[in-house]
Amino acid sequence: MPDDAEEDPGKRPILPRLTGEARRRALAEPGPSWSEWFYRSFARTWIVLGFFILDVFIIATWGAPLNLLVMVSALVLAIYGEFLLYEYLWYQPRERRHHRPRTPGPFRPTWLRPVEYGRWSADAALIRAGKLPATIDTPEVGPDPREFL
Repeated sequence: MPDDAEEDPGKRPILPRLTGEARRRALAEPGPSWSEWFYRSFARTWIVLGFFILDVFIIATWGAPLNLLVMVSALVLAIYGEFLLYEYLWYQPRERRHHRPRTPGPFRPTWLRPVEYGRWSADAALIRAGKLPATIDTPEVGPDPREFL
């Protein structure tokens, strides 16, 4: 019967102790704080799961009496509300900047973009800390309308 922890898998530690350079690197960059992890990772996953549960509940509620008009209407409204809530909490314009250039000038809320930055997004945290400008200066795309006529 070996007494060595290396040979017995039951005695081997689950998380090995860090020593030397690996320990210094881990202490220098500990990773996100608990609140950052909760808002940017944990809450995002569970809120999306909650959206799915709500959609299944709507389908089950209106699917049993087979009222398709009410079921489709409620589902469209719920999905739009879920989309708006997700955009309100986690929208980051840097993710989409290269896909669609933004019109210059102050931000104007629309039906698809209710806020300029999501409340729990990394960009919003940087703006609140003053490390990122509040507005994105994008050059105008296309011809200048003042050049015509």
